[in-house]
Amino acid sequence: MKRSALLVAGCWLLVAVLNGCAFAPSRAPTVAPKPLPAEIAAYYSYSPRTATPTVQLVRERRAFREYLVQFPLSTSGFEPTEPVVEFEWMESKMPGRRPAILVNPILGGDYPLERGICRYFAARGFHVALIHRKTLKISPEHQVERIELLLRQGILRIRQIVDWMSEQERIDPQRLGSFGISMGGIAGVMSSAVEPRFRAHVVALAGGSIPDILMTSRDSLLTKPRKRYLERNGMDLATMDRLLREHIKTDPIALAPYADTRRMLMFVALADRTIGARNGLRLWRELGKPKTTFMFLGHYTAYFSLPYLKYESLRFFRRTL
Repeated sequence: MKRSALLVAGCWLLVAVLNGCAFAPSRAPTVAPKPLPAEIAAYYSYSPRTATPTVQLVRERRAFREYLVQFPLSTSGFEPTEPVVEFEWMESKMPGRRPAILVNPILGGDYPLERGICRYFAARGFHVALIHRKTLKISPEHQVERIELLLRQGILRIRQIVDWMSEQERIDPQRLGSFGISMGGIAGVMSSAVEPRFRAHVVALAGGSIPDILMTSRDSLLTKPRKRYLERNGMDLATMDRLLREHIKTDPIALAPYADTRRMLMFVALADRTIGARNGLRLWRELGKPKTTFMFLGHYTAYFSLPYLKYESLRFFRRTL
């Protein structure tokens, strides 16, 4: 190995150590996932898109262009929940048909974290789609079954963006991947089970099941709406827990047997109080223990390792796509 390569490798090893990271021994699953049952496939099916997307140029950069793409969700029954598909499209200027990555966002915020990651990939030759999230939280004004409606809608939104990407002349439809952190990672696991056109996945700081996360999280982002819901509806935790488990079908644990994890890279935070370290490890086991970096950090302090996470994700996508 050349001296410069050794220096780069040593620097990244130092970053990993300083950020409390440890790579799990490579025991990636070699067995194909279980076939998706017909009833589950039907649940996530949808009508072909008929509306023409609107594509608006937002910004011209040296290595890529940024667009805003919008079109209506082509499935009925979601009208009260903003049935619009909207995403930022970062198109690489590199010639030829290029691989593309779909990025699922975290639960809150205005996408500064995600945009930085998307631009990192786009500047290095990948086309990237950043989905705009719709509201997904426990709301005192709605019944808990609405959460399932929103989760299912989110999967259909992902699949219809994949449709759009597959139609683009500059994209190689055989080289599509997904990336997600936190709620975005959970969405990535679930879409990996029902959307076979994805060939590779990076899943960071995710966990399952969703009822377990909602009921056990110590993050105020989830505890405050949970408390408001209980107070507004005069409900105790046991009743809420039962209702969540009765109604939520779109769940990473339920869909894990059908996810192809032979090309999956995970990042798990072992001091996570938001998703819960136990929930993160449970999802990792249910997925068959794919290649994983374990970080001795919390859900938010894990972001100190973002340069390492981006670099390792880029290496992974270059190998798999």
